[in-house]
Amino acid sequence: MRILLAACIALSVGYGVRQCLGLFITPLEAVRGWPAGVFALAFALQNLVWGIVQPFVGAFADRFGARLTVAAGGISYALGLGLMATTHDRTLFAWGGGTLLGFALAATSFGVLIGPVASLVPPERRNAALGILGAAGSLGQLFYPPFAQIAIGAAGWFTALVGLAAVGIAIVPLGFMLREPAAVPARAHQTLRDAVREAFGVPSYWLLSAGFFVCGFHLAFFQTHMPAIVARAGLAPALGAAALAIVGGFNVIGSYLSGRLSDRYPKRFILSSIYGLRFVAILAFVAVPISTVSVIAFSAAMGLLWLSTIPPTTGVIAEKFGLQWVSTLFGVAFLIHQIGAFCGAWLGGVIVDRTGSYNLMWVISLAVALFGVVIQLPIDERRVSREAPAAA
Repeated sequence: MRILLAACIALSVGYGVRQCLGLFITPLEAVRGWPAGVFALAFALQNLVWGIVQPFVGAFADRFGARLTVAAGGISYALGLGLMATTHDRTLFAWGGGTLLGFALAATSFGVLIGPVASLVPPERRNAALGILGAAGSLGQLFYPPFAQIAIGAAGWFTALVGLAAVGIAIVPLGFMLREPAAVPARAHQTLRDAVREAFGVPSYWLLSAGFFVCGFHLAFFQTHMPAIVARAGLAPALGAAALAIVGGFNVIGSYLSGRLSDRYPKRFILSSIYGLRFVAILAFVAVPISTVSVIAFSAAMGLLWLSTIPPTTGVIAEKFGLQWVSTLFGVAFLIHQIGAFCGAWLGGVIVDRTGSYNLMWVISLAVALFGVVIQLPIDERRVSREAPAAA
């Protein structure tokens, strides 16, 4: 229980701090005179770096444990946010908000924390436990954005950003509370290289990763640009923070339900349904004028579908390939997720800078959702067969 609690809090802090970053775009635009594309590039780079380093961070955690990995992530959080608050150079801003925070997110992510948590529960309850981890981690998305918005209004964006950097330091002691997972028997004495080569040779692994691209695209676009979408519609800035908080609140429900359902039904159907429901939610949002009601309803719908992809995705990887290198293989799939996130965050900024609206971006989001619906259905969830090593 202590390990699960520490993992949940660490994930909550990491996700919660990241969820607040979009709130700083408008005040920083006013103070520094930078166009939206500067912030979109920094946050897109953050997602890309997160994805690139996630397989290596996952492999380190699989090999040496999650303690040092998570603690290093907390330090990187503080450094990245501190640099964002103090620099007036666009390159350094991208370095802090992109590279340092990208590493911090990888080191404190679900992909690292699944090792300690998955080792605590039997296979038949694993997806439910991962759903609890995702749900509890989402509480940060519920609580941090409103407090960050209040801090920005009361003390200014600089103080609020430095305050978030201080919160990042709290991840360090949480990391050292994680007990390393019990040794997982090496199925057929599999090495890291063999595990990666095996996964790359399985078509279902690539289909699963392609669906993860869709997930990342939607999440990064909404997370980065929703406060700006609200502001451009002439609605109160506080609604942007409320939208992100609503996502976090409903994500608690969605992640938990997804984990429970993944223990009972084929995970490919759950994933396909999630992307289908995202299509419906986006279509309904763009079909009506933007208002307070529509923003709240859309945020609630997206919250239910936000991180609900993670329990079934992780479940397929764990059941198909085993637990020995689960963080590594999740990390490789997550790289594809973050390439989608880079596209969602960056493309949103480019389109709004060149066209003056997000209309084209919504059309692309709908097309990407349909792609996700189709690409998950052929996934084969059965365990890969391996030959036992020949006797000496």
